[in-house]
Amino acid sequence: MKKSLKLFFAITVAMSVSVTPVAAKPAEGKSNVSASQKETKEKETSSAINETDDAKASSQKTEVNSQANKKIFRNELNEQKKDLQQEKISLNQQLDDLKLKYENLIASGDAEGAKSVLENITALNQQIQDMNAQIKQTINERYMLVKTMYTNEELAEFSNAKELISKMYADAEVLSAGSVTINNNLIKFDTPAYIKNGVTLVPLRAISEALGGEVSWDAETQTVVIKNGDTVVQITANSTTATVNGETVKISAPPTKNCGRTYVPLRFLAEALGFNTEWDSENEQIAISDDVETPVQEESTNDSVSTSDEVASVQG
Repeated sequence: MKKSLKLFFAITVAMSVSVTPVAAKPAEGKSNVSASQKETKEKETSSAINETDDAKASSQKTEVNSQANKKIFRNELNEQKKDLQQEKISLNQQLDDLKLKYENLIASGDAEGAKSVLENITALNQQIQDMNAQIKQTINERYMLVKTMYTNEELAEFSNAKELISKMYADAEVLSAGSVTINNNLIKFDTPAYIKNGVTLVPLRAISEALGGEVSWDAETQTVVIKNGDTVVQITANSTTATVNGETVKISAPPTKNCGRTYVPLRFLAEALGFNTEWDSENEQIAISDDVETPVQEESTNDSVSTSDEVASVQG
């Protein structure tokens, strides 16, 4: 009996010793799997981060390339329109010379010579018509390019402002986005220019800054001051006169508040700051220039908004 008990205890101890290591193995194995999973997860996270960074870098590169391509295309369109306009001026000069020659031949009784000149006039008129069509096409292409300067929200706001001004002034001709250029560069306005009673009115602040002026507001005198180099222009609210370097000048229309912007006559302001204006009624385009050859610049946005109530009251 004693031997049996001793044998029983010996077997129990042996089994206890042999089982213990086996029981520990699963725990050790579980720990190894957890570490492996953790390492795999870290690699996956790192890979995902790298892919995100690569996607962002690719997107940024695409945007930069897109902007660069737009700028190249815009410059090409600007130069193309400029060349076409210069060629059109030359053709019109030739046409005027031929018309004068034709009249002189008719007056002198040279019917045969007049007939030949008349044929040249007809051919030249056709060239000018073709030139007008090319200019129109270039303007349309530039207009489509202008739309890319605006977000969808900005285009919607511009459209709403255009509709509102049209309702306010039934006799006004409201111009589209991209209708104003300065030295052949496209200008972005957040509210449209319009023509009323033969006067072109533009947002004061936007056009002033696009022309290189600095705009400030004198609350005490209710006067907006535009400085550009040695030139100082002062325009008082509701007044039909302004001052340019201290001299009183009559303006064709007083400052008008529309769509949160102050509007002033374009020709007065442009000429006061040393620029010329030209209206192309056929294509509804306003060209502002200083008659100096300047390189094509990035379009001016001029859509910053001041937090000052005084300045905001005369923003254009």
